[in-house]
Amino acid sequence: MPDFVGETHRRKIQLIAGITYSISLPKKWVKEHGLKEKSELLLNEKSDGSLIISPSGQITKKEIDTFDLDIDSYKEDASQILFVLYYLGSENINIFSKKSMPFELKSRIKEALRHMSGTEIIFEDAQRIKIKVLLDKSKVDINQIFYRTALLINSSIDIILTNFNTEEIKGNEYEIDRLYHLIAKIILLSHADTSILLSSNIKNIYYLTSYLLISKKLENIGDSINNLSLYLSKNQSKIKEIKKILLFFKESINSGINFFMNKEKKSFTKTDKEAIRNIGNEIEKLKDLNVIKHLDDILRFLVDVEEELTNISFYDKLISEGVL
Repeated sequence: MPDFVGETHRRKIQLIAGITYSISLPKKWVKEHGLKEKSELLLNEKSDGSLIISPSGQITKKEIDTFDLDIDSYKEDASQILFVLYYLGSENINIFSKKSMPFELKSRIKEALRHMSGTEIIFEDAQRIKIKVLLDKSKVDINQIFYRTALLINSSIDIILTNFNTEEIKGNEYEIDRLYHLIAKIILLSHADTSILLSSNIKNIYYLTSYLLISKKLENIGDSINNLSLYLSKNQSKIKEIKKILLFFKESINSGINFFMNKEKKSFTKTDKEAIRNIGNEIEKLKDLNVIKHLDDILRFLVDVEEELTNISFYDKLISEGVL
């Protein structure tokens, strides 16, 4: 009879040397995942008491720790390719060209790196750029990143309402972009590496899509607030008209982030539909179409964030009940 039949296996616990309990693994499963003696496995206990055994992502994933990138083939997409390698967890990226890299191309590469937390150029000449990713991805807590992002958004709103300064808001928007790319990196790695899923405090694959969508919407909000501030810099008399709306946005952001930081203790409650409708009406009463557009965008993104938080809250319930 073959060692592997279907998807269910029955094994008896063995007591070894009177001190260690063990079970044997299906031979075919071990081979399919490239495992061998002393290979590392991850054990994840679910709320219903079941135990999930999975191979460490560090063993099964294709190694791209060091990646040599021929930039001549990707000149127009250099920045995007770098982001892909960053998301995939490359720690050494060697960019090279058969001839001297144009100044404009090098500038685009360096601008992209400014948005990647923990990256540093360790060597550069006319034809090569060597990049080192120093970030320890095993120590990134995704809830703290969301918390930091929320603080930056609230800070930008406060700056508009108090000591108006477009440079400070631009700095916040830049940092929000960096945090978004870091979240995208952690989420992608968590798909392939269970250890990152656990160490980042995501804990369950069912959250990944919602986390990514929320991070993108928060990045969109950061962009919209920055664009709003640039327009208001020449129309500061309009700030008083939108104070109530901006304070509503802050309240919504705070509600979402409080759930993130305490989601194991409570469920998420969306903002009342009537309150959303009223703020929408307040926006439409404004006379400046540019201000209306920016505020409408922010409100729409906040509603999208709350919908994903509701999804996460329901996942929490299903996980606590042992359904997932």
